[in-house]
Amino acid sequence: MRYPDSMARSAEYLRLALPLMTRQRTALHPISYAVWYEFVSGRNPGLMQAVRERTRDGSVLEEDDTAALYREHLAEPLLDPEDARRVSEGLSRVLDNMASTAAEAGDRTARFDQSLLEWSRQLLDESTLNARAREQLQSLMEETRQMRQAMSTLQQRLDASHGEIAALREEVSLARSEALVDALTGLANRRAFERRLASCLRADEAPASPQEPSLCLVLGDIDFFKRVNDSYGHSFGDQVLRAVAQSMQRMISEPGLAARVGGEEFALLLPDTPLLQARQLAEQLRTAIASSSIRRANGEKAAERVTLSLGVTQLAPGESANDFFERADRALYASKRSGRNCVTVLAARAA
Repeated sequence: MRYPDSMARSAEYLRLALPLMTRQRTALHPISYAVWYEFVSGRNPGLMQAVRERTRDGSVLEEDDTAALYREHLAEPLLDPEDARRVSEGLSRVLDNMASTAAEAGDRTARFDQSLLEWSRQLLDESTLNARAREQLQSLMEETRQMRQAMSTLQQRLDASHGEIAALREEVSLARSEALVDALTGLANRRAFERRLASCLRADEAPASPQEPSLCLVLGDIDFFKRVNDSYGHSFGDQVLRAVAQSMQRMISEPGLAARVGGEEFALLLPDTPLLQARQLAEQLRTAIASSSIRRANGEKAAERVTLSLGVTQLAPGESANDFFERADRALYASKRSGRNCVTVLAARAA
């Protein structure tokens, strides 16, 4: 059960959530309540951080923001894509076995049918069979032909089921892929970022010396993005987000990952990358964004200059994903406080 809270505790969460909900530009519907219920309960750290990021500096949540938070941090598919893949593969194996058995049974039925037909013809040609025996023999032959037809129909249905299972497997694969991609920018989404980060942490079990490459994280946030939306509209704001995403994608290659982790916040996850190189990459990205000219869709007028503030840090041995991300976030907001459009590096404290 997702919410095992008692009546008293859930009532307390309601009391805490309602004032927060009413400050937003989102209607008081169940999706909004679910977001704020989880927020005040403290059980969902990823959601709490995302809400704080979106409401920093007095910002409020729009309907799209609330829907995105619910989709990324609360909505759960009835069946996890990985589980669905295993189910579809299991069904395929079952159908393979059934099809093989049906084919073998069909072959044996056909051989029996042929033998029975030849034997019956010989008997029917003899005058010793009485009318009753002839009738029973003909009935047996008819039932055998019907059984052969039934086996053939079963084989056809199994073949059709194979096609349906193959289509299901493709749909599961596509759904799994789409579940990890930000629809607007085409980058990895927050869920994909968190999965890759967890994978990197598992792979980074052996402590690295300061001279060895390690895992670095770059967080970037578009400066004054709310002003861009207010001045030029959300459509142009989406265009800016896509342009920043494209610049990030061009600068990174495997095994690195570029992700959109918030409304206007992006991340570069850089395995096997020394801190100095991560800083240089962040500076290249900042320069590329600051020097670019993003025009409206009709191309009539360039917008005001778009800039990016960035924070860079390196994973410390044995550090948690949350501490790692929070330090990068502090570095990012140090850049914001320093006047924006700059890069701040924040190293981990020595143990």
